Amino acid sequence: MNHAASTPASPSDRFEGLGHVPELIRLGRTLRGAAVGALVLGALLLLTGAGQGGARLWGNLLVAGVNLTHVGLGGLFLVAATRLTNARWSDPILAAPHAMPKVLPWALGVMLVLWFGAAVLYPWARPEAASDHLLHLRAAWLNKPFFWGRIVLYFVLWHFLGRLMLRRKSFTAPFMVSFGLTLSLASFDWIMSLEPAWYSTIFAIYGFAGMFLQGIAVVAMSAVALRRFGLLPHGVQKSPNHDLGKMLFAFSAFWAYIWLSQFLLIWYANIPEEVGPIKVLLSRPWAPLYFLNLALNFVVPFHLMLNRKAKDLESMMLWAGAVVLAGHWLDLYLMIFPPLTGGAAPKLGLPELGGILFTLGLGHLAVWPRLTRKKETL
Repeated sequence: MNHAASTPASPSDRFEGLGHVPELIRLGRTLRGAAVGALVLGALLLLTGAGQGGARLWGNLLVAGVNLTHVGLGGLFLVAATRLTNARWSDPILAAPHAMPKVLPWALGVMLVLWFGAAVLYPWARPEAASDHLLHLRAAWLNKPFFWGRIVLYFVLWHFLGRLMLRRKSFTAPFMVSFGLTLSLASFDWIMSLEPAWYSTIFAIYGFAGMFLQGIAVVAMSAVALRRFGLLPHGVQKSPNHDLGKMLFAFSAFWAYIWLSQFLLIWYANIPEEVGPIKVLLSRPWAPLYFLNLALNFVVPFHLMLNRKAKDLESMMLWAGAVVLAGHWLDLYLMIFPPLTGGAAPKLGLPELGGILFTLGLGHLAVWPRLTRKKETL
């Protein structure tokens, strides 16, 4: 990153400089009604997926829960990474990554609601799992009380260690150690156990790559919004946006590298337990979405941010960020829904739109008010 290009912010000009800004409060009130409307409409549309076994309802709710969790963790990880590397370029735009973790308690609520749809989502939570030899051997780890107990434990660790890290730099390294372990286990629990016979040795890294790429996109779009409303500290130029553009460019390539690595590891090993989901995604009903996922998470943002001047264009940053957000939703959809549908053709309709509106509405209501606060806590 270009550390020298940005004007170092004094301690008084950092995140605290955004506390109780009247323009931000008025804008938040204007958008709050739209966010509440999106949340309510999204919940109603989600309920339209309750028919036919409820797979579309619970599947889209799982997508929303994981997506919201990734938003919160993306902000915490970006703060931790810049602190460990003593980066100063991000000082003027710390408002967004400090606000993003506010969504974690709401994401926990969504994940806890999934208890009631466990039998629809997870084969190991169904009564017939007791007679399945493969699932019976994994019952000590994959059972409802322990599964949801781990969910609570993950969020408690993320919340309290994240809060300590935001207050004191000395807690950054312990947070990162806990983050790596818990995010890996959460990826295995929430998504891989949808199909317990399948496994990938780098699935946790793949989940991290998507989470961090989305986090960069959210921060980049927030930085543009804060600048346009005149809410960044006085004297800060556009160099933080340029650095975020470089990160968006670099980590879209990193996501593609992990995507390709996972694909090649499964393809050339040709182990029956591994190739099943890939064969489904390469089949005719799913293949267009599979390659659209690659385009949204890599091809489009990579080329949009390839030119140096493009990284200074706020409109280009907004477009690239929006594409990445859409790509991350599709990435989660492709990880979650093929096991739920048994490989049947994907259905995109009202429940999926409801899940998106629900995520956007809840995310805004959780994060936006945090931008008007002065105190750096979760």
